[in-house]
Amino acid sequence: MDTITLSDIALKTIIGIHDWEKTIPQTLRLDITFQTDAASIAVSDNIAEAIDYEKVVQHIIAFAHSQQFQLIESFADRLANDLLNHFPTTSIALTVHKPGALKEAKDVAIRVVRSR
Repeated sequence: MDTITLSDIALKTIIGIHDWEKTIPQTLRLDITFQTDAASIAVSDNIAEAIDYEKVVQHIIAFAHSQQFQLIESFADRLANDLLNHFPTTSIALTVHKPGALKEAKDVAIRVVRSR
């Protein structure tokens, strides 16, 4: 299987456990790797058979704005499963970064891998 990776997708959303986090949008940064069959897609050269990167990003932003989460673990799990259901892939690796979550660390992140 081949992979397609989208790196460092930035979005703002409401996420967190503290009261102030439930009212102020924060930046999350995402890295996503999709498993795909690039050889068959290359033969057809047809976007309808491929993973449309622009639609992926639009979908992620809409997902982030449609719900609120306390934990990046919940956000990552639900988003990965949602992407599996909406795009032509059998497996997704998703890393969600929450920079600035701790003043003592540059970043906090979780990586989830989901497949059908």
